[in-house]
Amino acid sequence: MTNILVYISGLDSRIIYAVQSIGPAWRPVADLLSYGIGYVPMFIAFAAALLLLRKHRIALELAVIFVVSALVTLALKLVFHAPRPFMVDPAVLKYGSDSDYGLPSMHAVMSVVILGWIVVRHPKSRLLLWGSIAIIILIGLSRVYLGVHYPSQVLAGWVVGILLLYLYYIAYKRLWSPFQKKLK
Repeated sequence: MTNILVYISGLDSRIIYAVQSIGPAWRPVADLLSYGIGYVPMFIAFAAALLLLRKHRIALELAVIFVVSALVTLALKLVFHAPRPFMVDPAVLKYGSDSDYGLPSMHAVMSVVILGWIVVRHPKSRLLLWGSIAIIILIGLSRVYLGVHYPSQVLAGWVVGILLLYLYYIAYKRLWSPFQKKLK
């Protein structure tokens, strides 16, 4: 087990160094992805759009998913107490301002559940699906570039997000679908 952790740690460091070697030119893009599009602005934009489109039910679902996912992620951060890369390795440039625990990446979890839920509720849109996947990946890369997450922390965030999204989908199908059929 120790050999695996040492290997992952070394791989994490090599990936961070490679991503940060792009140089400071990518900083505005990474800041936009992490803090401009990041999970809070993303949630607000989608919730507002859904309310304007009079899709109140989906907006409420998204709000519940947002709160539950944030609480689960914060609880996991407290369980793991994993430091952020810039706290451990002075060679990692700290472009971001995050200072709490790093595992799992909140941005990774929340981008998966927010965009994933929008895709689940609009499954026929291929553009939405592929656009969401691209944004999720770019937000994850921006977190690594900013030096606030190891790649493994972002990957763990994606896994947690996918698991949560799956649980939300199962709950939606089991709780809402039977009720919806009775209404018809």
